Amino acid sequence: MKCPYCNKNVVGERCVVILAGEGPAHSRCHEQYLLSKRTFNNIDFSSMGLQDLNEMKEMLLIELNARDRETVVDNTDDIELFG
Repeated sequence: MKCPYCNKNVVGERCVVILAGEGPAHSRCHEQYLLSKRTFNNIDFSSMGLQDLNEMKEMLLIELNARDRETVVDNTDDIELFG
């Protein structure tokens, strides 16, 4: 059985992944493929324009900052005052 990415034999290899419709592949080859694809949750970053990427970056930062603030507010209930 051959890896669909490098066409080398996968029999006897320790780190193998099974791909649906493809069969076994070297895990390192599959990881390299996923990294080179530059997608996340079916969003293809390589096809996006620079302006769209910058807008997405700003939206992500806003969301992360909002979640950080929620965490800080939730933790204020744990403060005890001694008098």
